[in-house]
Amino acid sequence: MDNPVAVSIPVDLLVQFSFLVFVIIYVVFTVVLYYHWQNYSVDKTATLQTYFAYFIITLPLLAIMGLTTLII
Repeated sequence: MDNPVAVSIPVDLLVQFSFLVFVIIYVVFTVVLYYHWQNYSVDKTATLQTYFAYFIITLPLLAIMGLTTLII
């Protein structure tokens, strides 16, 4: 059996990649919610629930992006 080749990825490259992945997730999430706000916001309570869900889900994403930025 052959020896597997060890691949080493620099930590800073891995952190930058994770930061970009989180930014892409945040942008896609925001675009989807914006689309839904524009098309389905006929009910005031549904709009408020969407705003609430957006901020509850977005705050951890922003915190993770900020922490990965500090690591970079």
